[in-house]
Amino acid sequence: MKPVSRSAEPASLDAVMSRGWRALHEENISGWVCRFSGGVTRRANSVLPLSGPVDLSLAIDAVEDAYRSRGLPPVFQISPDSLPHDLDTSLDARGYVLDSPTLVQLLRRGDFAQATAGTPDPGVVLEEYPSEAWLQVLWESEGPHSPLEQATSARILGNTPAVYASLAIDGHIQAVARMALVDGLGGIYALATREESRSRGYGRAVMRALVAEAGRRELTALWLQVVEANTIAAALYASLGFETVSRYHYRQLPS
Repeated sequence: MKPVSRSAEPASLDAVMSRGWRALHEENISGWVCRFSGGVTRRANSVLPLSGPVDLSLAIDAVEDAYRSRGLPPVFQISPDSLPHDLDTSLDARGYVLDSPTLVQLLRRGDFAQATAGTPDPGVVLEEYPSEAWLQVLWESEGPHSPLEQATSARILGNTPAVYASLAIDGHIQAVARMALVDGLGGIYALATREESRSRGYGRAVMRALVAEAGRRELTALWLQVVEANTIAAALYASLGFETVSRYHYRQLPS
């Protein structure tokens, strides 16, 4: 796996992105950051392997024990900066299945103005915390659906300072998105539109509002992650000027 843009900064982004969707509990195992959040989202329940262990086999064994003891499947997030460099091959040999190839994209400050050119949608509201209505749009669109997991989801969202955008039509929120604030950068997460309101430009409106807010806050850049197969979302981000700078996928051990 290689970055595909001249602006690639994957070494710094892996750790920063993890803080943008910060797990409820983290544990260092053999130099790897193991993230645990009750199984709500793989991003918050997977290993971030940015340091190389002395004994790879023993380190994987320890990870598997740690996740299984919590009733969770062992999952690794693999990027170009995962260590050791043969980790992906080693996990494959142990039966770990590759899943969700994901693009990491970046929009630099110099491109904010182009992304927000034109008239902003006056229906977009920005808030410091997610309202109950904001959360319901996210959960109805993407899950989770059980009350216990929704409570965990809300805790994950609140684990990092962020800006929450929502677009209301006739008093009802139709689209939402979140911009995490980490070290002068912004991370776009949780872009969701009600199923019956899709293909109307609502996602673009909340995205443009967050890019404009990033400019007002003088953030250096915005990052986001989009599953490679999600061509509709990728087309939206490309039209706003986001460039692919890295990628990752998950390796999960089947039950």
